[in-house]
Amino acid sequence: MQEFLTNNTVTCNLMSLTGYRTLVILNALMESPKSNDEINDCLLNDQYIKENFSSDTLRIYINSLRAIGCDISRANKLNKKKYELTNHPFTYKIPKSQLKALSKIIKGLYEQISIQEVIAIEDFLEKLSNSIKDEECKDSLKKMSLLKSINLKILKELLLYCKKKNQITFLYNSPKSGPKEIEIIADKLSFKSERLYLWGNNITHHQYSFFAVDKIFKICSIKMLNDREEFPTIKVIYEINNIEYIPEINEKIIEKTNDKLTIEVDSKNEFSLIQRILYMGDNCKILSPESFKHKILTKLKAMEKSYEKV
Repeated sequence: MQEFLTNNTVTCNLMSLTGYRTLVILNALMESPKSNDEINDCLLNDQYIKENFSSDTLRIYINSLRAIGCDISRANKLNKKKYELTNHPFTYKIPKSQLKALSKIIKGLYEQISIQEVIAIEDFLEKLSNSIKDEECKDSLKKMSLLKSINLKILKELLLYCKKKNQITFLYNSPKSGPKEIEIIADKLSFKSERLYLWGNNITHHQYSFFAVDKIFKICSIKMLNDREEFPTIKVIYEINNIEYIPEINEKIIEKTNDKLTIEVDSKNEFSLIQRILYMGDNCKILSPESFKHKILTKLKAMEKSYEKV
């Protein structure tokens, strides 16, 4: 202890080397099954141990781990002479209050981080779940995932296609018309209302569209050269009664008063823009163009009529 207080450094003199070696071996086995040679590599590369040990000595450490409750298979020809850790007592349970807080934090992050970071969070949740025995806790962690119904292999392929702006054809299970092939120039992946969508220039329907990734079953083909097709952009100006409103990437503030903002938005997807305007309710008023204003009014009147039938 005096040495640590003087140098603020951990050395071999400050630890039980036998216990420490056992922990290093445990950590190695928690990563994956290991042979004697692979365990020795871990010990040799450790900054405090830096040496190899005989098979008999390693077996003593393995038996020590078994004695404290670790289930470790014997190393034989059937498992390529590797020790495999199948169970251990070093698990924990996350309290419900912490699970609730973790869920809230993760769901708040999804729309603010990249898809690569979302996948990293999914990997973290899986590793966390694997270290927990309590089934209720495992189920709570599983429910936090927004990718649970998505094929991760397809998702990683879509990430690449979006990066390269590839023209692809995929099999899509439409909620209205069932399975059908869609051809699209992949643009981006993003979350909307806690659901992941693929956005891009839709060659099939000749407009900029978005599709739920969990409904994409298969990537059918990739074109070497993209079709050259122009997709119109809608420019809309609206007024919002919220001076603290933060514009999205495709929006800009063109006028500001004490209680209102005038926003100009460019959108390639009319349906998505109409949804967004309706979501803002009576805080938002369309200024131009008249054609788009008319479409919003028509939509509102149709909604009003549907309530009259109730």
